[in-house]
Amino acid sequence: MSIIDLMARPIAFNRAFVDLGLGMCGAMMLSQSLYWRTRTRNPDGWFYKSQAEWQDETGMTRREQETARRRLTKAGFLQEDRKGVPARLYFRVDIEAVEAALEALSSSLAESANQECTANKNNSLAESANQECTNGATSMAETAIQECTNPPDSDGGKRQSITEITTETTAEITAERSSGPDRPDTPLDTSSETEPEPNPEPSRPDAAIENGRFWGTQDDLDLAVWMWDRLAEQLGPDKPRAPNFSRWANTIRLMREQDGREHRHIRILYDWARQHEFWAANIQSPDKLREKWSRLALQRKTEMRKPGAEPDLDRAAELRRIHEQRMSSQQGVTYEH
Repeated sequence: MSIIDLMARPIAFNRAFVDLGLGMCGAMMLSQSLYWRTRTRNPDGWFYKSQAEWQDETGMTRREQETARRRLTKAGFLQEDRKGVPARLYFRVDIEAVEAALEALSSSLAESANQECTANKNNSLAESANQECTNGATSMAETAIQECTNPPDSDGGKRQSITEITTETTAEITAERSSGPDRPDTPLDTSSETEPEPNPEPSRPDAAIENGRFWGTQDDLDLAVWMWDRLAEQLGPDKPRAPNFSRWANTIRLMREQDGREHRHIRILYDWARQHEFWAANIQSPDKLREKWSRLALQRKTEMRKPGAEPDLDRAAELRRIHEQRMSSQQGVTYEH
């Protein structure tokens, strides 16, 4: 694919969404959501978009996507819902909320423009008035200086003129005003600054399913679905409701990363437990399998080491077979008197 072909897939970006407090990423995700809203087959406007698809279309990383989703949901512009088994994240744009926010933004911008225009007019009038007053005050000051000559003081010194007295008084007032908290060199109070947002969750590029702190890879999820299918197949209509697959996949991931188990070993031991007379009723989830792993593995090895023993043999059937052998052997015995 040439560079020109890659550049032929631009996405729409509405600049006005930035002024709604969404930032660049939030505005981009909202713009792209509006695009997919008109192209979904769902009558209510719901559409599915995975993390990888968002990144492929917009270039946003996982962390940028989470920040954008958090701002959009907090503002009420974007709704989220998890559906299906395994759960998938669907999105829907609240058109009424977006339109109301845009109308409020338009009104605010219009009001600000009117205030700025009025302020400009008032400033122009004030400058004209200041110039006239300044010219009048200058001529009066010159007259006063000419009239107020400098007669000697009683002690022979030189008397201060009105201009000198006014200059000193003005300097004192200016010094008092400039020593307050509004001085440019006064340290700013940083206690009211907005605290930084807490660090988001670590990046999980391999996650195929996640819900808060629970997540797993695609292989973890596939094994969790297989374990549920195995349980549902055995229990039939008595099966429980569908589990939280993100938690099941998370437990399988912890068994791999922390316990050193492999997917094939987890599958083999769980399948053995599902066929066991006792453990079938006790091991019905990855959490129980992980909790009883050592005991299950030891018992499985012990039963497999028995000579001629079948691991899945029914104990009641074995007892009946032994009883029948003993009865047949007793019937064939001839007692001599």
